[in-house]
Amino acid sequence: MSNHQPVRSYSLHGTKLRISCSAAMSAYLDDRFRLLPSEGRCAEEVVFDFHAAAGPGRHAVARPRGGGRPFYEMPGGETRYFEDTDEVYLGFGDGVRALYEPGMNRVSVSSVESESRNLFAASHLVLTILLVEIFKRRGWYSLHAAGFSENGRAILIPGTSGAGKSTLSVALLRAKFDYLSDDMVFLGGRPEDLTARGIVEDVDVSDQTIGFFPELNFLLQSPRAVGLRKRRVRVEEVYRTRAIAESHPHAIIFPRISGSPSSVITPVGSDQALLEIVPNVLLTQPRACQAHLAVLAGLAKQAACYRLDTGRDFDRIPAIFRAVLSGDREKVCA
Repeated sequence: MSNHQPVRSYSLHGTKLRISCSAAMSAYLDDRFRLLPSEGRCAEEVVFDFHAAAGPGRHAVARPRGGGRPFYEMPGGETRYFEDTDEVYLGFGDGVRALYEPGMNRVSVSSVESESRNLFAASHLVLTILLVEIFKRRGWYSLHAAGFSENGRAILIPGTSGAGKSTLSVALLRAKFDYLSDDMVFLGGRPEDLTARGIVEDVDVSDQTIGFFPELNFLLQSPRAVGLRKRRVRVEEVYRTRAIAESHPHAIIFPRISGSPSSVITPVGSDQALLEIVPNVLLTQPRACQAHLAVLAGLAKQAACYRLDTGRDFDRIPAIFRAVLSGDREKVCA
């Protein structure tokens, strides 16, 4: 780790993220992880060394030799896994390079920090993919989903951008559900008895979502953050909801926007649910991938699975979710 840059630490699910970076990068990281403790009881530590590159051809991180294999389609970039050396490499345009060496518990990131978009890409998009791989090696498997809970029972809401996930998140935050995550949860434990953990971060909302919730109108008065198409809601300031570290998955709800006045929820079979969440398995280390698949299969089997065609009845949606948590399918679909 560099001795010439400030070092910051964040505690996440028993792992310390120890990061050496410039002041410019630390501003992005501190904003993203401000709700995480800086210290805590951690069994393991992963060292991150962020380098400021002078230009696109002067990166401190090089792509490993050999072909490797792609494991994720990253817009504007590439991801490669090198099985012979067990290394994970990411590149984003000409601006960011990253290398994860699991055997060394070390991540190196190089970015052209003179461009704000590279600072954002390194601290968000690239770092998120790295965290997915880091925690997979520690028995915690990612699911691209929002997570909310009541009385220790969690509802997970998988979905890619445009599915309406963040709109549902705001509806549930308003209704004072406990908050796990807006975008990523990690699943661990035995496949038949899983626990879900989240990363408590801001909720990113579109201008259309803002229009549904009057208390968010103030966001339209400020510019979007660099690199974002959406605007950020600081949940601890707007909704003062309770953030929790973990909960037990009880249900999965797959959203899609219907455009209708009323929302409609219907059951989904476990096989179909598994098909929809399997793409969360990133094809890197074979053993970890197999374990990830087993956990997702266990989740689809043990959880109640539904499809929600989301209407514009946002005040009614929390009641639908609470009915799901009650376990009464007839009441849910009435």
